[in-house]
Order: sequence, then C-alpha cells, then structure tokens
Amino acid sequence: MRGKRTLRYKFIVGFIAVTVPLIVFLFYNNYYAMNVVREQVSQSNSNLISTQAAKKDMALGQTVSYLLRQATNNPSYTNLLTLSSYPEESGDYFFAKQSVLTSFDQDQAAYKEVDTFFVYLDTAKRLITSQRSYPEIERYHLVLDRYLADKETRQVHSWDVVSSEGVNYLVRLEQVADPSANVYVGALIKAEQLIDELNAAPSDQDLEELIVSNEGVPLTATALTSGDVSRIERSLKTPGNEAYGKFRSASDGLGYLAVGAPFAQAPIHMVAIVPEKNLLKQLFYFQGAIYLIPVLGLVVILLYSIFLKRTLLKPMQALMSGMRRIMHGDLSVRLKEGSSFEFAFLIDTFNGMAGQISKLKIDVYEGMLKKQEAEFKHLQAQINPHFYLNSLNIIYSLSALRKNDLVEQMTEHLADYFRFITRAHRETITLAEEIDHIANYLEIQKLRFPDKLTYEIDLPMELKDRNVPPLTVQPFVENAVIHGMPEGERPYRIRIAAKAAPDGSGDCEIRLSDDGRGMDPEKLRLLQSESASEPDGQGAGGLGIWNVRRRLGMMYGSRAEIRFSAGEPAGTVVRIRIPRERDHEGGDSDV
Repeated sequence: MRGKRTLRYKFIVGFIAVTVPLIVFLFYNNYYAMNVVREQVSQSNSNLISTQAAKKDMALGQTVSYLLRQATNNPSYTNLLTLSSYPEESGDYFFAKQSVLTSFDQDQAAYKEVDTFFVYLDTAKRLITSQRSYPEIERYHLVLDRYLADKETRQVHSWDVVSSEGVNYLVRLEQVADPSANVYVGALIKAEQLIDELNAAPSDQDLEELIVSNEGVPLTATALTSGDVSRIERSLKTPGNEAYGKFRSASDGLGYLAVGAPFAQAPIHMVAIVPEKNLLKQLFYFQGAIYLIPVLGLVVILLYSIFLKRTLLKPMQALMSGMRRIMHGDLSVRLKEGSSFEFAFLIDTFNGMAGQISKLKIDVYEGMLKKQEAEFKHLQAQINPHFYLNSLNIIYSLSALRKNDLVEQMTEHLADYFRFITRAHRETITLAEEIDHIANYLEIQKLRFPDKLTYEIDLPMELKDRNVPPLTVQPFVENAVIHGMPEGERPYRIRIAAKAAPDGSGDCEIRLSDDGRGMDPEKLRLLQSESASEPDGQGAGGLGIWNVRRRLGMMYGSRAEIRFSAGEPAGTVVRIRIPRERDHEGGDSDV
C-alpha cells in the first residue's frame, strides 16, 4: 500500500497509461492494414478464379449440350443406332463407326477441355473413342472400361469423377434417345485441363490453383498434403470467412490464404492459394512493426524509468535519506549539489538547516553539561555533611558511654575520611578507595557494636582500579547498619562483594547483602521504582539513595542499575551495576 503512494509508482503508472494505449493503437493500425491487404488480394484472387471457374463451367455446359445433340436429333443419331444394330464385322457397322469418329474429330476442336469423346455399346461392352494414338487409346480404355462396365456406380446425365493411376478425370454419359438401343455417348475430361490456363499465366504472388471435389479430395497435382486440403476446406466453410480462409501448411509451416469458387455443372470447386509472405511482401515494414512496436515500447519505458530515476527519484531519495539520518541524530550529514536548479536549491537549504541544527545542538549540549556539572557538584557536596553528621552522632554516643579509646579510633577513622575528601575532591574515585572509605565506616560501627557487627569485603584485584562516583556504595552500607541491624544479641553480618557482570559487557556489579531485619515487600517494591527516593528525604530510601541514583543517572544514563531484593533466609540484598564507561551523551538527557 505504501508503494502506491510513492512518486516512482505514480510517474511510471502515468507514463504507462499514456504510452500503452498509443502502442496498442499502432499495433492495431498495422494489424488492420495487413487485414485490408488480405481482403483486397483475396478479393482480386476470388474474382480471378470465379471468372475462370465460370468459364470452365460454361465449357462443361456446352459439352453436355453437344452430347445431348449427339444422342437425340444430330445426324450422328442414325449412325449410333446402326452401331447397336449391326455386328462389328458388317460393312454398315464400319461406315457408321467411321462417320461417328469423323464427326467427333471435327467437333473436338471447338471443345479444347475435352480429352476425348466416346461411344459405349452397353450390350456388346464395346468402347469407341476418338481417333488418337495407340497409347492414348490404351489410356482411355484403362480409365473407362471398368467404370462403364459397372452399372451400379456409373452415373448418367451428370458429371462423375474417375481416378486412374493417380490422374483424375471428369466423365459425362448421355443415353441415346432410343432406350432399346442401349447406346451411350460421353466425354472424358482430364481435371488438369480445367486449370492449365490459369497456372500457365504469370503471377507475382505465386498463386496456385487446384480442383477439389465436393468431398474435399484434390483432383489436380499439388504440393499440399491431404491434411492441408482438409484445413483449406474447413477454413473456407467456417462462418465469417466467406471472403477468404487462412491456414498453415503442415509441410512447411507457412501461412497461406485461400479463396474458392464452385462449379454449377460438376460436383467440384476451384481453389486458389497464395503464401502470406508473398501476399504481404509490400508490407514488409508493417510486418516488422507488429513485432517491433511492443519491444520499442518496453525500451522507451525502461529508458524513461532510468531518466526519471536519475533526474528526480535519486535526488529525492538522497534528500529523504538525509532527513532520516538527521531524525536519528546524525547532524554531520551533508548532501551533494543536485543537477537541476530546483534540487540544488532544496539541497543547499537542507545543508544550511542541518548546519544550524548542529550548531544549536552543540550550544544546548554545552549548556546542559555545565548544568549537570553544577548539579553533580551540589549533590556531591550534599552527601558529605550527611555522612559527617552521622559520624558526629556516633562520636557523641561513644563519649556518652565513656569509651574514650573507641572515640580515639573513631576520630582517627573520621579524620582519615575527611582527609581523603579534602585531598581528592573529584568526580570519580577508584573502587578500592570507595571500599576503604566503607571499611573506615564499618570499623567505626564495629567499635560501637564490637560483639554484634561483623563484615566481609571481597574485591578482586582486577576491579580495584575501576572508577566509580564517590560515596556510591557507602549510603547503602549506612542504611544497612541503621535500618537493618536486628534487635537483641543476634550477630549481624554485612557482606560486600564486587565482580564483573556475567553478560560479558565489562560492567562492574557490586553486591551488598546482610542478614538483618530485612524490609517488607511493599517497601521493596517502592525502592525498585524510580519514584521511591524523592529529594526531600521522605521516600523509601531517603536522601542518600536518591542522591546515588541521581548521580549514577547523570554519569551513566539508563545503563546504571540499582536493584533491591529480600535476602535468604533474612536480610536485604542490594545490587549496583556500574558501566565500564561514562555516557558521553549526557546521561539520561534527551538532548
């Protein structure tokens, strides 16, 4: 859904919406032009063979009229009756036969399509053909003897198709008017004679003509297969293809155009075919354009996409990428100057704004650092009097108990502590120094409770030099002594252990545990929340814990952690996680 809202999508869709209809129109225009040529050439060929078929059909009709005259009222009629009445050896038979043959020879010049006229004596099973050479007479007998002898299949008063040795003929029989004479007069026409004239004419279209029976059998020589002829017949008989038919040859795979013309006198029709490649040779460029136009359209769309990408989409994408980087805090990003005036203006404006934002952020960041530094010093100064007052309370208590030796030790430990504070007023100290301060404090408390308080400190050698904010652990130890020590004579133990964080981050984890009174669950829950320790000192952890949390947050951000939990079987456990390095972005500041 997001992709449809991009400029890339809208530009490409708009370009396709304009170019595709144009390509379709050009394609249709070429296709229409080719069909017009087909129509015109087919109409021309159809007129040609229709004329040829009408001419040959007329010749067949004239041949039928001639045979009917011979069989009825022609002078040869008497001779035909004589042939049926006299034996072959008689003189009357001989003169009648010669008279009929002479008449056939004289008349055949007017009927060029007729191969031969003949007389058939059905009773005597005798065939008499026009006077020709001996091989021709043999061929006529080969074609007609079997056909005429079979009364079941031969046809009278209609043209019939006869085949012999791969050659096809048209045969016509007419019976002499006297049925008792049982004499027939007929004509034999070779099928090739009906198309020789057209095939002999010169043509620039490689026009081929053939005679086909109404059953779809080719009667003249052709290179087409019987399957091709069947396809021609189907294409010509398909509704809507009255003008011409198109088919593809199985032998050469080429496309052909076919037109047909029927005969009225015989059960045959004439077909003319022409290869489409010759038919459309004048439209060579149009044929190429049919395939070239879609390719050119795709190339134009591709080039347009590349041009659009380089001039508009790529600079816009760079501008959007720069904005995203600024949103993620990278103010150092600068864009290269655009190639067009409009994008050059936008990019210059963007670079100027990025520089101004960077300068503004630096100024704000420096101000925040100064503010944090001042606040940190205030917090650090705040913790010192807090510890000092607690220590004075302890000395006062020891003095009241007349324990001067313990007062001396307490004073010595307190002097060591404040001597360190006076000598090393720093943002961070080593963990070893922090532990030494805690040891001084615990020694002071141990002097106060010699038989009750004990403590253990476990500080690995590799963590002694780890930097921590001053007085990070001491407030928790102080709370453990003041609030955790049980009543009565039960011994009270405090244990402090430092170790590297188990996740391999290099952070330091300090664990402070005791076996004292512990805390109720509600107080533990409050201590776990950031709002537990308020700066007014009235929270669950008091001012000391709030102070530590605030200072750790300023120095390490959210990477520092303080977690509270109940000890087992009693007491409280505090875990302090101190990162290896400071947060250079200013802790939990948003700037």
